[in-house]
Amino acid sequence: MKIKILITALLTACIFSACKDEKAEEKSQLNEVIKVHDNAMGNSETAVKNKAVLDSLIKTTTDTGKVNTMRMLSSNLASADSTMEAWMHQFNADYTGKSHTEVVDYLHNQRLQVQHVDSLLTVAISASQKYLSPTK
Repeated sequence: MKIKILITALLTACIFSACKDEKAEEKSQLNEVIKVHDNAMGNSETAVKNKAVLDSLIKTTTDTGKVNTMRMLSSNLASADSTMEAWMHQFNADYTGKSHTEVVDYLHNQRLQVQHVDSLLTVAISASQKYLSPTK
């Protein structure tokens, strides 16, 4: 009888321990997504500012080549920012009813997606800053 109680207690402790480990892993994965998201949000703000500068310059420039370049850069910034907004709109941190594996897979995929968004923003910002540097 004592052995049955001891085994039951050990199994219960193992189950609770596994649940804690799963929750910790899920939280860690979510924190990684949030970390990349926060960086991307900062880049998104820079993209919006650079786009505003380019759009202002377009209005005052008569050189067709420069205007076309600035429009392309502005469009790239807008597209990257729009991709960020679309990602944020579809992200869902409510995992109710999902298994641990589903949650971890979802968060892993979301991290990859937001990293891609962040890289789009970084490339668009870099190109616009390179163009704007001599102007500033």
